[in-house]
Formats: sequence, C-alpha cells, structure tokens
Amino acid sequence: MKPFKYNPPRVSASNLSVPVTFYEYGSAGPEPKETPKSILYQCFADVYDSSEKDFKQLESVEVQGAITLLIRDPNADYIVKTKHRIELDDFRYKNKHYEIKSVSVDLEKHNFIKIIAVVVS
Repeated sequence: MKPFKYNPPRVSASNLSVPVTFYEYGSAGPEPKETPKSILYQCFADVYDSSEKDFKQLESVEVQGAITLLIRDPNADYIVKTKHRIELDDFRYKNKHYEIKSVSVDLEKHNFIKIIAVVVS
C-alpha cells in the first residue's frame, strides 16, 4: 500500500496580501464615459504577472498588461463576472483599473478562484 503524503496547498492565507475591490461600471447617460456604479465585493488576493498559459486565453484581445489573481471562493456572497472591474490597493498598481477577462473556479476543492484581468485603457 502506498503511504499517504500530505501536500500543503499552494496558496495560503499569508499569500493573500493585496486588497482588491470589485466594481460594476456603467454609463450615466448617452456619453461613452463610464463611471463606477457600485462596489460589489472587497477581499484580499494573491496577485502575480500572468504566465504564457494565461496569455493564451487572451490571444483574441489586445493586451496592454495582464495580471492573475487568486482569491478565496466567496461562494454565494459574490459571483465573479467578466463584466466587472478590479482595483488593487497597492502602490505597484496605483491608478490602474483592470477588466476581468477569464474566471476559473476550483471545482475540486471549492476554495479558490483564479481571475485573469487586463488593464483598461
């Protein structure tokens, strides 16, 4: 019989260090300028540069910059959608807004969500 070996999760609470705010945007009238409608959810995330594998999902989109986030699965408190936007409260991402392009849910363990987001011009 094969002995059991515990493999700790790749992401733990200490990795979730960047505050993230999820917004819903919309236009106030016929003008094309969008304004933030409401804050939908706030949490902490593990943020890193997107890998080549992540960029392959963005091939059809012109990308100025992309990031990948891992957040704890909020279950029914918040459903991540591609029409939402992200703002990171970190000096490295100051004055940048990101649009969600891809959402991957961990269907096996139901504990994290992987989000790929691109810079909004």
